Amino acid sequence: AAGAPAPGANPLAFGFYDTPETPQPVELEITGTIPSWVHGSLYRGAQAGWDAGNYTAEHWFDGFSRNHKFEIANGKVTYRSRNSADELHDFVQETGRYPGSSFAGDPCKVILGAFQSTFRDGVKSAGNKTSRTVQVSFVKNFPGLDHNSTNFGPLFTLTATTDSNVMNQIDTVTLEPIELFTYQATSRDYNDTSLTCAHPAIGSDGQLFNYVLDVQNGPPTYKIFGINGGKGSVLATITGVPPVYIHTLFSTENYLILNLWQAVLGKTKSGKESYNLVDKIQPWNATQPSLMYVIDKKGGGVVARYAGPTFFAFHEINTFESNGDIYMDMPTFDSHDWTLQGLRLAKLRTVPNENANIDLPSVFTRFKLPNIAGGKAADGTIITQKATIDFQMSRKDGNLEVPRINEKYQHKDYRYAYGIHLEKPGHFADSIVKIDIQSKSSKVWLPSTDHLVSEPVFIPRPGCDDEDDGVLLVTALCAQSKLSKLVVLDAKTMTEVGRAGLPVVMGYGFHGLW
Repeated sequence: AAGAPAPGANPLAFGFYDTPETPQPVELEITGTIPSWVHGSLYRGAQAGWDAGNYTAEHWFDGFSRNHKFEIANGKVTYRSRNSADELHDFVQETGRYPGSSFAGDPCKVILGAFQSTFRDGVKSAGNKTSRTVQVSFVKNFPGLDHNSTNFGPLFTLTATTDSNVMNQIDTVTLEPIELFTYQATSRDYNDTSLTCAHPAIGSDGQLFNYVLDVQNGPPTYKIFGINGGKGSVLATITGVPPVYIHTLFSTENYLILNLWQAVLGKTKSGKESYNLVDKIQPWNATQPSLMYVIDKKGGGVVARYAGPTFFAFHEINTFESNGDIYMDMPTFDSHDWTLQGLRLAKLRTVPNENANIDLPSVFTRFKLPNIAGGKAADGTIITQKATIDFQMSRKDGNLEVPRINEKYQHKDYRYAYGIHLEKPGHFADSIVKIDIQSKSSKVWLPSTDHLVSEPVFIPRPGCDDEDDGVLLVTALCAQSKLSKLVVLDAKTMTEVGRAGLPVVMGYGFHGLW
């Protein structure tokens, strides 16, 4: 059947096929111990599936969205999940075509004009609920949103984000989709067709920052903006630079950094219009420097610009200021191959496979942006300074992605980063790494049987000062049991202390929020 693993498929691949929804909470079976002080909710995004009727998505990023929730209290764990793109799924199942743009969809499977989504966007006062797939990351307490959830729900809002200008507010209790909306709902300065990033920057005061990239109305234009209390305002406008696929807006306590790395968008090889992002990403150009624009969060405006080495990245680990310089930490790639080809669904469904180019290649890299105050000439024009790689770790020790830290240390000098990691070739991501930035060494949790692991979410132990005193919550598909688990790791020792067994396989997804 479409969406089901092929006979004989390795259980590690099950997370890349359609999996069942669990709309009502179920209590999970515990092995080991879940520390009693771990008390709260873990929300995770992971796909419901990639198949609908005779349609199959091409790329991991193009699945139908589902949200998941683990409620942890008194050493017990309950789990539930809810689809959030049912209208879209039903349309694709009926037609065999995907309506509009995607990350890497087959152009032959696109249909235009037959299926319309409505977003609350400042022009329209209400939006659909499930007509788009919105599944990359989450924002807690998006500025200006009502606390719209089931009675007695937690006093915060939950918003799912992606790399296009559409978000979905999610009920924090039932996970039901509430409404699709766009950044244009906060200001008419940002049109609905703009590109944006799934990881906005969140200030210590709750203000949200992001950018929109308009490539349809004249030369490519970036607008970097802040949202406070539901109202957006443009902080800087940048033109005269290439349009780039950017997944994360970096930030320090005082600045935003727009990284124009090696993912330039342009015409397709055939010159024809494409409705997917991958076809527009231009071939790797090793001679093209990356550009970094530094924007003042409070006063607005570009205050410094840097040119640096050629690289690509998805995610920020941490960025901070020190003695007038900025240090940016991120997992970097030295080609597009893994992103554009290695993450094709057909390849991931063959895991483990040493010949499929699916192995995680990114490594820990620290960039230095020196002398922020020297960014302007005497006449006030911005000069281009040089950004350098302060250090880069080896593939053995520094291989990581979907990185997390103890969030108490966001925007500060810090010591530890955590992420998914690869130990065994062909296994995509089979372990969790803890990187010690001071000693440039690492410690790895590699389970004794094959697991496919996801982003580790750090939970600090209450009342403790050590940066690594806490646990990591990791959802993982266990090949032996052919089911998913919520694994709890001691972040100090990187050893497992307990796990909760799900009755189902969770689709393999991206990010979580505690």
